[in-house]
Amino acid sequence: MFTRKKRSSNLDEIDMAKLQSLIDNLDKDKTGRVKVTDLANALQEMDDIHPKQEVKKQVRRFLSSLKPKGDRIDTKTFLEIMLEREKQLKLSFDEIDLNKDGVVDPLELAKAFSRLKVVLKKKDLMKIIEVIDRDKSLTIGLDEWMQYFRFAPSTELEASLRSWRRGVQLDTINEQTMPNSYTEKEHENGFWARHFIAGAISGMVSRTASAPLDRLKIYMQATGKAKVFSTASKLYAEGGVKSFWRGNGIAVFKMTPEMAIRQGIFETLREMRGDYDELIISPISSKELFGFGCLSGFLAQTCIYPLEVLKTQAAMRTTGQYKTIFELIRKLYNAEGWRIWYRGYLANSIGVFPAAGVDFALYEYLRRLYREKVTSLEEPSMFTLVMLSNISSICAMYSAYPFYLVRTRQQYQIVQESLFEMIGKIWRIDGWRGFYYGSIPNLMKVLPASTIAYLVFEYCSYLFDIDR
Repeated sequence: MFTRKKRSSNLDEIDMAKLQSLIDNLDKDKTGRVKVTDLANALQEMDDIHPKQEVKKQVRRFLSSLKPKGDRIDTKTFLEIMLEREKQLKLSFDEIDLNKDGVVDPLELAKAFSRLKVVLKKKDLMKIIEVIDRDKSLTIGLDEWMQYFRFAPSTELEASLRSWRRGVQLDTINEQTMPNSYTEKEHENGFWARHFIAGAISGMVSRTASAPLDRLKIYMQATGKAKVFSTASKLYAEGGVKSFWRGNGIAVFKMTPEMAIRQGIFETLREMRGDYDELIISPISSKELFGFGCLSGFLAQTCIYPLEVLKTQAAMRTTGQYKTIFELIRKLYNAEGWRIWYRGYLANSIGVFPAAGVDFALYEYLRRLYREKVTSLEEPSMFTLVMLSNISSICAMYSAYPFYLVRTRQQYQIVQESLFEMIGKIWRIDGWRGFYYGSIPNLMKVLPASTIAYLVFEYCSYLFDIDR
């Protein structure tokens, strides 16, 4: 049985009294305006649930959404907004408090998450409740709910649950690489579209910013060049600075359809699996999610693979070799027919699975190790999780890099060779090092590319009100 808490009927009056006292202490000259920085620091001190960096970010974003004039904010406006937020948070709490006893127990929480197409096991329910269950009663009271979401971007229930679960990071998979699932309401109100567009924009900006290193990698893979600076000098001498972005247009263009196809297949697989039943008979496991993610990514890549070949062919061309991309497509098709669009497909397909396996296992190991050694079992920040994701992705990339190098070389070569012929040829000429040509510029682009993608997505999230 779960311990029941009494619901405080005058909770909003107590909270507002605290806020009023806080404002009075800051507004000592009684001007009705206080410094934004002073208010932010005071509000951060009121939160004893979130990690310091997380509450600092929440408070900063919340206050900036109030659009203060200069470095000060109107106290009356602030208190009115906080009162309205308190009312909205109570309404969202009442929505999941199904038996109206003043607390939310694990069963009620599970049913609330089922609306998000998220079915949680008992241990995960306990883990997510522990985040805000300060009195260790295994239930959530209104006061705990109010404090946890006081400065959240949105007071709507679905947005709150999604940000809550994302903050706890329940899944034992690398969520940075998993497609998202959206509820019917999120489809109706356009959340999925805003989220998808933000992801597409961040990917495009990141891809364009790191395009010079990507072209350098492709050129070194295809030609067997080992020296980074001499290869970069050659490309610069051939076409100047602009040549480093050759093939980037195709790379950017293929991202959106690949994301859309992957998302559609992932959603279809989850619907077929039937894990959305509120009775929670058979929760979907992390291994199943991992399998769905791999399969949807594999099928999406198969669909857009001709664009991958075209990107490599464009990146390897010299200045003036073709006037338009359509001229290049016509020349390639006339030379070999439709088969040219699937050169290197076998090597690419083989490389997908070891890369996904290493990424899956290493990310979970690093996350668990970080929690045990650094944060004393508290979840890492989102930025830390992105960095851990980068490390696991780099190791996954190197585990499958020989197959990707063979793929690139097969995509470009004039006289087609089989997978095993190509592997034998590389081994005879360059040894094991030959399978890692281009890996240095590829490694150099990981951190700036992921950082840019992270920052752009954060900006787009704010711009498109994704968390509201």
